[in-house]
Amino acid sequence: MVSSKKAYRELRRYIVIMLCVSAAIPLAFIGGGIYYEYQKSLSAKTEAQLTTIVLQHKGTIELFLQDIRSAMKLVTAMQPRQEISRQPVLEGVFQALQREYDHAFEDLGVIDTRGRHLAYVGPYDLLQRNYGEALWFKEVLEKQVFISDVFLGFRNVPHFIIAIKQGQGEDAWILRATISAAKFGSVVENVRLGNTGEAFIINKDGRFQTRPRMGGNVMEVMQEASSESLDLSTFDGVRLRRVEHKDREILRTKTWIKEYQWMLIVQQDVDDAFAELYTTRTRAIVVFVLGALMVAAVAVATTSLLVRKIEKADQEKKLLDEQLIQSQKLASIGELSAGVAHEINNPLAVIGEEAGWLQDLLKRNIKNAGLADQPEFEDSLREIVVQTGRCREITHKLLSFARKMDSVIKDVPINELIDEVVGMRQREAYLNNVTFEKEYDPDLPAVFSDPSLLRQVMLNIINNAVDALPKGGKVTIRTSPTEAGDSVLIAVSDTGIGIPRENITKIFDPFFTTKPQGKGTGLGLSICHGIIQKLGGAISVDSEVGKGTTFSIKLPLEIKKGAI
Repeated sequence: MVSSKKAYRELRRYIVIMLCVSAAIPLAFIGGGIYYEYQKSLSAKTEAQLTTIVLQHKGTIELFLQDIRSAMKLVTAMQPRQEISRQPVLEGVFQALQREYDHAFEDLGVIDTRGRHLAYVGPYDLLQRNYGEALWFKEVLEKQVFISDVFLGFRNVPHFIIAIKQGQGEDAWILRATISAAKFGSVVENVRLGNTGEAFIINKDGRFQTRPRMGGNVMEVMQEASSESLDLSTFDGVRLRRVEHKDREILRTKTWIKEYQWMLIVQQDVDDAFAELYTTRTRAIVVFVLGALMVAAVAVATTSLLVRKIEKADQEKKLLDEQLIQSQKLASIGELSAGVAHEINNPLAVIGEEAGWLQDLLKRNIKNAGLADQPEFEDSLREIVVQTGRCREITHKLLSFARKMDSVIKDVPINELIDEVVGMRQREAYLNNVTFEKEYDPDLPAVFSDPSLLRQVMLNIINNAVDALPKGGKVTIRTSPTEAGDSVLIAVSDTGIGIPRENITKIFDPFFTTKPQGKGTGLGLSICHGIIQKLGGAISVDSEVGKGTTFSIKLPLEIKKGAI
């Protein structure tokens, strides 16, 4: 039994594992494929978004610088040197530029070709300053237009300058404007990508020209530039790559502006950039896990049900095998009984004949000589004949039950058939204090049916009635015709222990029994139910615990053609 239970557990475990694996593999492939395609699509979308932002930002910055440069060129074109060198005129130009560009200008100065201030407007005392040796001064004399990197200069404040040269020779002059690094930075830094997105500018030396959002100051050298991990070589277009920065992985997009003097960088943490992907991945994992749990639950439930059915089928097969073995034993015993009955019948016939011959001899001898003990001899011989006939009747009944016969449909007197069956159980019932009470209808019509099958049904029903009376009691058998006159009714009642209500609907199920192990198989009533239905009748039961049980059988007077 233990090994059998272990085998069922192993079978259940094997089926559950196979079902779960069979369901999980397609789920994993489908989920993995969808996630891969989604990741690929989102990565392309994010990279395209960063590329678009850096190009748009590049255009905005270059447009800002171009606007200022164009405005200053316009001023130099419209204002002669002598006019703009006048302090009131320069102040008017400065105020106009401040209004136009939201106070991006910090000061404005007019400088001759020797680097001397001809006029100056601004918060600093720079009128006496000479820029003749300054690098930017030499650059503007050569290139006509110059935009510097951010530097500190005399004022020791981060700024950059835009200088425009106007005129030639001794008449040449320069309009120099200082642009606030903070204002310029607000134009550059106006990028919002998630929580970590930022934009900033560095020069060719890797120094910040605007303040990065995630740490660092203007004029500081970018950490990657100082470690030579940032490629500062010039290139056209936009480059995007993943890099490690301060224990973070970031997506960095960069492009060159201002004639390859400044590099615009737009970057965002990978975790931030792909937050949507990670959220989707987490949800997908949750859905996959829940799906797997549901599959596992269904697999366990289905497998448990299947294994229970297999176990039940195995148990029924085991019981059926036992019944087949028992049937084979009974068949063997029946054959043996038939042989024994035949062997007994032969000497019984001889005994009966000899007893009859002795009776004849006794009569002749008594007439001739006479015997004193004549009555005793006659009574003994008469009893021998009677008991021999009784034994012959018993062996005849035994043969009728033991033989396997083909179905024979004929008129069956029900009352006589029941008497025959009761006679086989009456002696044993008497020993157990069980009495039989017969309430037959004397005018009960014969039933055109199979007597051997009816005999088997009645024997089983009567056996059950006797078994329900372990302490003795009464079995009542009634027969009567139906009101319609087309059937007969047989009712077998006992005063026994009764059948619980919850078992009433199960008593005709195969292998269901309430008897102790070894006392019953649960097949008797199931077989009886099948036989009665086969004969075109019906069988029912009515019982009350503690009061007794009644089995009612309804048999048609004639079975339908082809029923057997």
